[in-house]
Amino acid sequence: MRIPRLLLVLGLVLLVGAVLVLRRSGEEPRADDRPHLVLIIIDTLRADRLGCYGYERDVSPELDALSRRGVRFARAVAQCSWTRPSIGSLLTSHYPRELGLHYETRGGLPEEVVTLAEALKESGYRTLGATANPHLNTTFRFHQGFDRYLDSARIFHWMPEAPGQTPEGHPPLASARDLFGRMLAEIDGEGAAERARPHYLQLDVMEVHETWGENDLVRPELEELFPGVRYDKERRYLQAIRQVSLDVDWFLSELGKRPGWEDALVVLTSDHGEGLGSHPGVPESDSHGLLLYESQVMVPWILLRTGGPFPEGLVVEQPVRLLDLMPTLLDLLDVREPRGMRGTSLVPLLEGLTADLPERFVVETHFRGADKLGVYAGDWKLFRNGDRQAGLPRVALHRMGVREDGARTNEAVRHPELVRELHDYLKRWEREHPPAEPVELGGEIPPETLEQLRSLGYGG
Repeated sequence: MRIPRLLLVLGLVLLVGAVLVLRRSGEEPRADDRPHLVLIIIDTLRADRLGCYGYERDVSPELDALSRRGVRFARAVAQCSWTRPSIGSLLTSHYPRELGLHYETRGGLPEEVVTLAEALKESGYRTLGATANPHLNTTFRFHQGFDRYLDSARIFHWMPEAPGQTPEGHPPLASARDLFGRMLAEIDGEGAAERARPHYLQLDVMEVHETWGENDLVRPELEELFPGVRYDKERRYLQAIRQVSLDVDWFLSELGKRPGWEDALVVLTSDHGEGLGSHPGVPESDSHGLLLYESQVMVPWILLRTGGPFPEGLVVEQPVRLLDLMPTLLDLLDVREPRGMRGTSLVPLLEGLTADLPERFVVETHFRGADKLGVYAGDWKLFRNGDRQAGLPRVALHRMGVREDGARTNEAVRHPELVRELHDYLKRWEREHPPAEPVELGGEIPPETLEQLRSLGYGG
């Protein structure tokens, strides 16, 4: 069919006009029209403390609004309950044990494993990363695949120094607003060739993690919020969520004002949750890493697109894993998947179809002497507590949706056949997934380093 001459002329005028506008603003049109990708990891954010996940207090209105603009995965399970193994798994679609990520003072990402950033960079993306958490610093190889990677200025004494870093004086952790500002400055300082490429931004922010002690990042104007919450740590936790909700909204708004950034695929998630006061019958249960309860492995996962077609207001009820995040994003962006990924693309779920997911999800932790392996299986979850932590049976069976409280909510005696079945499943899974040795980073950990780790909420 011939296009009428008038329409053809009008189209050419509009195209030329658009190019002139871009050039006047100092921008060239992007040849690669794939959307930018922005991954924001809100460290230590448990799902059920957001309004969009059913929390009754008005803690996260901005994040809730973002969830309504896209897809919310109602039941997303992290593969570990502390940072480095969980994020390592999220960024590679491998189980933490396959990466050798077992202990907080040992091990980094293996060089041979392909990260999300590496896969995107190979396909033409410009990759920029920034972390406020030193457990994701270059020392632990989390910079793999990035054109630019901004480490946490707060480092451990045994870590090699980099420009702008020093262990002396215990420099503060960066706030989310600071981290977002640095990322915007990186984008603003790019040349024409860099701006012409689709971008991958990866950020890990620490406000919600640091709700106690010297590293508290909550701004003074938010310190009076939620006076009805009696437990001090939880009140501070909610204040930190309120702050991050505001700052994420600000960052995405500012990002969208940059020429060429009108269309971005945005992912909001977390690496693990926090026990808070949810398990009074279990000692040392108010933090994370020692348990595999829902409070510590059920995390938010929100996916939206700021421009272009995308499901809006969709809630996916089928349980999913953070292990599935990388294959899902690569599928959405039509990027070739590296071999060996353990996760599954969830794109069919966005299209109203089903995804080929296992019926059972395995979770694991070896944090601060913990030795726990668990399986989430439909209406049930079973935990094998090899460390004999106080208040916990050797093997415990709990119903999904019930707030676990050690022996008080254990139903193993009532369902011995189910316990045997799930326990045998874990044994088979272990045989099929032998643990890799940690990537050695060199050097013994001096006592002062262990003390600094503890000040950040980690152990030796």
